[in-house]
Amino acid sequence: MNKKIKIGFLALMFLVSSSFVFGTQTVFQSPGPSFSFVSYLNVGGSVAFIREEKPPTVDVSYGFQLSPWFSLGAFASVIPLSNFAHADLGLSIADTQAAFALSSGTEFLFIPYSDRVVHPMIRLAVGGISVGYLEDIDDSEGYDVAHSNRSSFASVSAGLEVNLSKHLRLALRGGWRFAANEETMGIQKHTLSGPEVSVHLRTVFKTDINKK
Repeated sequence: MNKKIKIGFLALMFLVSSSFVFGTQTVFQSPGPSFSFVSYLNVGGSVAFIREEKPPTVDVSYGFQLSPWFSLGAFASVIPLSNFAHADLGLSIADTQAAFALSSGTEFLFIPYSDRVVHPMIRLAVGGISVGYLEDIDDSEGYDVAHSNRSSFASVSAGLEVNLSKHLRLALRGGWRFAANEETMGIQKHTLSGPEVSVHLRTVFKTDINKK
């Protein structure tokens, strides 16, 4: 009787130890959770209508697509307001050489029906605008110091976006910008507000992070 009990006890111990080893291997080999996000990079240019002049604008923004129809990002945009050294742009918005307007802040993109080849796009941008000029103080090549004043800025625009490929999109928008600039360099208060038309290329890419 004791012999049967010993044999049964040994068999039970073998089954328990085998189950433990098998369970340990299963947990060790199972894949960990994964995390992914969709981001975008937007590069383009605009034509800003300021008084009777139409200075070109360089725009760049980067952000994240939080849903198929909504993205949130940061933007920066620069508008030349006069001629620069070695660059005659034909601009006289400001009476000071090397004058500029640099706006930056947060942008909100509303893109309904983004899965269609052609779909609408609405952009809202909120932030600030720095208006000033560059100065060369050592008489060498290039500018050394920037003088500027910061004020509030906002813009709203709407247009169409075309899916050129899975990751590349072309957008054409028109809208209005609101610049609360003070009077400076011969520029009247709030003169930098006005309509604008822009063309942009936007790349959208997905990043997967697997935790092992």
